[in-house]
Amino acid sequence: MMSAAGAEFGWHLDMPAIARVWRAGCIIRSAMLNDMAEALAEDAGRNLILAPFFANHLRKSVPALRKVVAAGALHGLACPALASGLAWFDMMRTARGTANMIQAQRDFFGLHGFKRLDGRDLPHGPWADA
Repeated sequence: MMSAAGAEFGWHLDMPAIARVWRAGCIIRSAMLNDMAEALAEDAGRNLILAPFFANHLRKSVPALRKVVAAGALHGLACPALASGLAWFDMMRTARGTANMIQAQRDFFGLHGFKRLDGRDLPHGPWADA
């Protein structure tokens, strides 16, 4: 988000330096900030989940995270931060997400239209004539 804001407002943000500064904070204090600073120093524009350290960490950790979120749901225990983090990760690793379902609902109920991925110039689904 900070990189996007920097591009939007013309700020030059030294992302590795920002990660290093945060290490001394009272709220954000994590050994991973060192790993973040290193990954950002290698490629400041890369999403951290694509950096080798974090990609390997996620590869090892996500199966356990899925089990925790599933167990919570099966027992009626909310774990919103973990579930949201997992949903975000799944969204980031999927070329096409489920937003097309939202677009279809908006078109069905309000004829809002959508842009087709197949190149056809039909801005509404088959329900528009119904």
